[in-house]
Amino acid sequence: MKLAVTKGFYSSLIALSLAATLVSCATDAPPPAPPAPPPAPAGPPVALATAISDAAAVYSDYIEKVSVMKGEFADGAAIQAQLVAAELYEPNQLAHGAVAYAAIVAMQEPAFRSSLRGYATNDATRADLVSRLLANPAYVSVLPGADIAARRVVLALSSDGQSVYKAGAAVKQTAYDIQKQKWSREFVVEREARLAAAKTNSVTLASVELDDSAKLLAAALSGSGLVTRATTGQTTGTAPAAGGDGVTFTPTSAATPATPVATDASSIAAAPTVFDRPDLFNQPYTQAVNRALTIAALAILGEGGESRSATLVSLLDDGDGQRCLSMSKLNLYQCLAVAKPHYEDVFCLGQHVLMDTGQCLGKMSSNALSFDPIKRVGFKADGTSAYADPKPYIKPAPPAKKKAPAKKKAAAKKK
Repeated sequence: MKLAVTKGFYSSLIALSLAATLVSCATDAPPPAPPAPPPAPAGPPVALATAISDAAAVYSDYIEKVSVMKGEFADGAAIQAQLVAAELYEPNQLAHGAVAYAAIVAMQEPAFRSSLRGYATNDATRADLVSRLLANPAYVSVLPGADIAARRVVLALSSDGQSVYKAGAAVKQTAYDIQKQKWSREFVVEREARLAAAKTNSVTLASVELDDSAKLLAAALSGSGLVTRATTGQTTGTAPAAGGDGVTFTPTSAATPATPVATDASSIAAAPTVFDRPDLFNQPYTQAVNRALTIAALAILGEGGESRSATLVSLLDDGDGQRCLSMSKLNLYQCLAVAKPHYEDVFCLGQHVLMDTGQCLGKMSSNALSFDPIKRVGFKADGTSAYADPKPYIKPAPPAKKKAPAKKKAAAKKK
């Protein structure tokens, strides 16, 4: 009995020893992972006040409306209807809208957004950059990616300007063509009333299409979704386009900064070489471009939200664009004051509403852009210069044919 107990004791001892050996050979469980480090600060999110997208929507709606106008008129009422539709803009509002729209265009540039988001991560760096931008909007031109964003802006505004200018050139040509129709030579009824209406329409603010504003705001915040059409055949947005992205620039072989290729942008056919000139994108940029880039920069930094709305709206005031558009209105008033037959109203519409407005947008986009037609100089027989292609304000009526004097009857023969 004693032997059996001893045997059992030793068997248990051996079993415990083996178990301890096996436990000691087992792999120890890994310690719990340390907590993940906090994410790097990303800075405030991209933010843009709705006042900017509202202003851009007003501009975009006007351009879409007038750029497709055609010189097709069946009677005086059709002329007056198109005249009212085209003249219905307030110069300050349209100029502000152009800058606001350009800011959203600039926000579509990935390189510009990427560089600015890098500045946004540090509070001190971001605050310093905001201070510099607000003190001098031209400072934005030295930021990484600003040159590419500026190219987008120049192409977008200048192509809008050319589309309006070309529509006006077609309407202006109609002023000469329709004079063959009798009704076009009849006098406008209530001339003073239509002049008064033009002045009223020019101080009336356009209403904002909220859906359009919302789409523009979404494009600004996301950096995608806004596609602008340039007459180069390229797009300056994210949609693919044959021939390039609207930012890559390929000048014509004859174009150099010193000798840009001159092109008649008033022709009805597309004139892509108007934009194939390096000097269009040279610095210094226009006030409109600098201010658009500054608004875009503030928004991308996360400093362009509703709390800074008043500051952003003040940046829309470029001065030059407003003065140019106001001058086109004065020219329109003078034109309508002296215009009498219907075809003269067509001239006022084409030249002083559409062409002048398009020219102003071109000047806002670049210091080197003009849509004025090329004036070819010829020479008279005596060697003095003379324009070879002038066009009169009013096509003169053909001179009246003089009646041939009646032949005197032959004197009666004397008998």
